[in-house]
Amino acid sequence: MLKVLITIIVVVLLVAGGIYIFKPAKTEPASSDNEVVTETQDEVTTESSITNANEEEQEEKVFILTGENFKFIMNGVNNPDIKVKEGDKIRIEFTSTKGLHDWKIDEFNAATEKVNDGSSTSVEFVADKKGTFEYYCSVGQHRAEGMKGNFVVE
Repeated sequence: MLKVLITIIVVVLLVAGGIYIFKPAKTEPASSDNEVVTETQDEVTTESSITNANEEEQEEKVFILTGENFKFIMNGVNNPDIKVKEGDKIRIEFTSTKGLHDWKIDEFNAATEKVNDGSSTSVEFVADKKGTFEYYCSVGQHRAEGMKGNFVVE
């Protein structure tokens, strides 16, 4: 009986140690609602952590954008730079407020569906390469009219 109890304690300690070692490090302090907002004159970064029940504590960076005539808007900033870290799992939640729009970034083969006024869609992908990449609306000439921004992977 004592050997069984010792074996159970050793297994529990090994599992707890493994979880501690492989848990991703947090590099930014989080507010009480687990959201970090950073603003400068030309960029806005909003990050929310969401735990996916099917994946072992996989964190997802969520960005909420709206689209209207020839611009994307996030936290009141037009065509904001979106900054993430290499390897981050990204979720873009996109709503059209005026007209038919989508959100697309070629280098990550990521695109939302095209949606009309008041409709929403989303796309998920992993930012698996460093650099600055252009995201844009692929409807008609919207990109040429300025409906685009920078997606920066550090």
